[in-house]
Amino acid sequence: MDYIKLKRCPSVIAVVVFLTFAFVVITQEKKPPIIEITPEGVKSAHRGIKWLIDIQNRDGSWGCEKGGAPSTAVTSLACLALMSDGSTPERGIYAENIGKGLNYILNMTGGRSGDIATIDATGLGLVFDHACATLFLSEVYGMNPQWHDIEGVRDKLKKAVDRISRTQNADGGWGGGQSDIALTAITWLALRSAYNGGFNVTASLEKVEKFVVSCADPDGGYNQYPNMRGGGSRMFYPTSAGLRVMYGLGKKDSEEVKKGSQLLLTKTLGSDYGGQVSEWDYAAAFYATQALMHEGGVFWKEWYPKVREYLIKTQNQDGSWTIKYCKTCRAYATAMAILVLNTPNRLLPMLQL
Repeated sequence: MDYIKLKRCPSVIAVVVFLTFAFVVITQEKKPPIIEITPEGVKSAHRGIKWLIDIQNRDGSWGCEKGGAPSTAVTSLACLALMSDGSTPERGIYAENIGKGLNYILNMTGGRSGDIATIDATGLGLVFDHACATLFLSEVYGMNPQWHDIEGVRDKLKKAVDRISRTQNADGGWGGGQSDIALTAITWLALRSAYNGGFNVTASLEKVEKFVVSCADPDGGYNQYPNMRGGGSRMFYPTSAGLRVMYGLGKKDSEEVKKGSQLLLTKTLGSDYGGQVSEWDYAAAFYATQALMHEGGVFWKEWYPKVREYLIKTQNQDGSWTIKYCKTCRAYATAMAILVLNTPNRLLPMLQL
């Protein structure tokens, strides 16, 4: 290939360089980049991780506090939090902790039903517990190709995925009876992760979308249930859940998604309960941060620094985070907070879904 030589025209080179530099400066001034990862955010996440490691049970599980009763949801989310910082069961600083947690979850997975549940430590229900455990197994499976030949792991995960597919409601959602948009979001995410790892998913994703759309509020945002108006509508956690699914389905240009994203910017943890942070607030932050990361534009630039600074500010001295409304499961809150803070690392496969 022939290249143009400019050795004889130094003035031309200078002009070109100057104009290029000027264009870059002007462009940067018009669109300042978002600073996603800050030293304070990294330090906060690592303090949270240290607290989680300190309270892990001997059998590899996590409860809400040190020595607390094991929970599949808390164990799975704690392991995902460690993975969001760069470790896996095979490698990294926290490999041993994740490996122990993984063995605990695998030991809890069995039987024909494929159910993975212990106690409802989070207050979000056994549907949530099973979905979190399935999501964790799917993420590990997807990140480790060598696991694809391990029959025991594949078989247990397949049963867990099949159980979710079997329990999809006629309207396309999931819940402990009536379909709930927040439970549907975590269940959908688990199925998408499993599908991405090569598993057959028989649940209808088309029905999931129809269910979420049926929960849309005409004034913006999403409701917990279809056709729900008035009290309890347009809250932080159902709107976050609805947006996580819709962005994941590639619907970021729809008007209802844009309205919901705009509404989300007016919300934060505690918005729904007079400033008291509930267990659902941490799930909402988890959903919202992933959803708006997919948007990657003005909504993301405004949302992420706000939620990051909120979490840094509200972290306890010991590195944990606290729930002040309903269930008070610190390990759950801490795992979710770490997952939110580490979202810009983009290390977990589910962040691509």
